[in-house]
Amino acid sequence: MRTLPIRFHRGEHGVTIIELLVALAVFALFILIIDAVFSGARTNAKKIEVAADVQQNVRSAVYRITREVRETNTSQIVTGTDSNGQGQIVFKSARLVADNTVFCLYTKVGSGLGFDARCWTSFGGTFSSAQPPASGYAGTPPSPCNTTDVLCATYSPLWQQYVGYSAQGPAGGPYTLYRVSGQLTPLPNQALTTTLLCAGCGDVIATSIQSFGSISISGGIVSMSIQGLGNPIVQGTALPAQQIALPTQSMVRN
Repeated sequence: MRTLPIRFHRGEHGVTIIELLVALAVFALFILIIDAVFSGARTNAKKIEVAADVQQNVRSAVYRITREVRETNTSQIVTGTDSNGQGQIVFKSARLVADNTVFCLYTKVGSGLGFDARCWTSFGGTFSSAQPPASGYAGTPPSPCNTTDVLCATYSPLWQQYVGYSAQGPAGGPYTLYRVSGQLTPLPNQALTTTLLCAGCGDVIATSIQSFGSISISGGIVSMSIQGLGNPIVQGTALPAQQIALPTQSMVRN
């Protein structure tokens, strides 16, 4: 039996261990670069999302407060500061407790812009064909408003309830912004006080509040500031805090 000689073709050879290691290193580096790009994109997306949430959270609270403050009177507002240095505000509203869409005005009975019998009868007010008195919203109307042919409407607000806002939470925050409301008793002369802002009660208006303060009243303008805070965490790593401060002013109409 004859053994055939093994022939080698020029240019044909295998992969050395060094070449294999270099290829693996390049591939690993490529994977790390791709992961870094996607990780950065996720981080930026989370930061933008948190910043948008914080901004929307604070803007909703500012809109809600300023809308209600516009409908009160500076003489019907009480402000204060709690033990954490957070602002407090309580004021009277002319909106019905049972139906917040009704704004009660002192108009002629049975006619006139804004008249609604519930503004008088909800709390035991009595009237026949004449406008009830402005004080107490009950009893016999004073002269000359006790006749049906005399227009005695002043279109001034008939205070129905109290509304209050406060930021509550542990010292240093974050805080939760609460809104409380209730029927004025006696109507409409209940004395307002920040003690109406009971801890943990009311409706939650905004969360992750860093500060609610700087409430002041000057020349018919109520000024305040709300600052929101968000602390995003991506893959177990805390990112820089996202925050927004919205100073606001509300000119009361009454």
